[in-house]
Amino acid sequence: MPPKSALTHALASASKAALQGPRTGGNPQVGCAILSPAGRILAMGYHRGAGSAHAEVDALANLKEDTGSAPLTAVVTLEPCNHSGKTPPCTRALIEAGIKNVIWAADDPNPKAAGGGEYLRSEGINAQPASEVGIEENVLAKARAVSAHWVQAIKRGRPWTIAKVAQTLDGYCVAKDGSSQWITNRLSRAYAHRIRSGVDVIIAGTGTVIADNPQLSARLTDGRQLPHQPRPLIIGRREIPADFYLAGKAEQAHTHDLKAVLESCYQRGEIFALLEGGPTLVTAALKAGLVDELHIYLAPRLLGAGRKGIGDLGITSLNGSRDFSLRKVKELGGDVFLALEKEGAACLPD
Repeated sequence: MPPKSALTHALASASKAALQGPRTGGNPQVGCAILSPAGRILAMGYHRGAGSAHAEVDALANLKEDTGSAPLTAVVTLEPCNHSGKTPPCTRALIEAGIKNVIWAADDPNPKAAGGGEYLRSEGINAQPASEVGIEENVLAKARAVSAHWVQAIKRGRPWTIAKVAQTLDGYCVAKDGSSQWITNRLSRAYAHRIRSGVDVIIAGTGTVIADNPQLSARLTDGRQLPHQPRPLIIGRREIPADFYLAGKAEQAHTHDLKAVLESCYQRGEIFALLEGGPTLVTAALKAGLVDELHIYLAPRLLGAGRKGIGDLGITSLNGSRDFSLRKVKELGGDVFLALEKEGAACLPD
């Protein structure tokens, strides 16, 4: 087994490699490093999306150096899979390549693919979670964070759900006369489109779609579309006018059962969902406990009246508050972006 310091460095490198792969598409981001007995990194690999080689196979393909019978070590951010899907199991690839040690950061929660470590041990491979080999805790936490949203989605059977709210300092998203475009500035809107490009599905309520006639796409400031486009989904019972942009382009769920809608998104392989459909949808999601991450765009302006960005949650005392942890603060040309995560959501820190 390579030294602990080398294993720590390898896991940190694998974590960085993993982030080169897409986070959308239903599969986790995974990185892998192959080490010599002395701890030198011989090859790196990462998963490039559904149907492509998994990180372990990619790293083995990048192993060009002739190492003979030297006992090599694979360090992976996620436990190697042990099933045949669109690609063969990574456990088999590691065994056939003669890898002697396998270390991973996060256990695979997917019942179809889990058990890779146990299978490797049954085949005589020294396979251990990274927590058992002395890897530095901060490096281990970052490695687990790479796949944390995917892990939570697998465990709960619904996507990691982000709710977006754009509002004034006094909490209004719509003025008294019904006008709402634009509460925030151009930089905030551009930043919101970047976030759209990192989710699988974007959900809006019928009220917002009828009021704003949105595209629900991810675009640059000049109107060009970003490479990844989320699937637009409308929720609600009202019909969308036939001449609206999304008519015929977006599926509509004729229901108010957001939990069921999110579960159906997960069944489609969608791991990240963005609720961008107005205060009614966001308020309902918060009341139902379905919001994992809250994005608030604060514009430095006051309205004094109108419609609140978040409605009545039915909370009557401070003890009943919905609590979030602040994850990020970003200034956007005078606006302020806040990213918050629900207490107990169990997504590890960046």
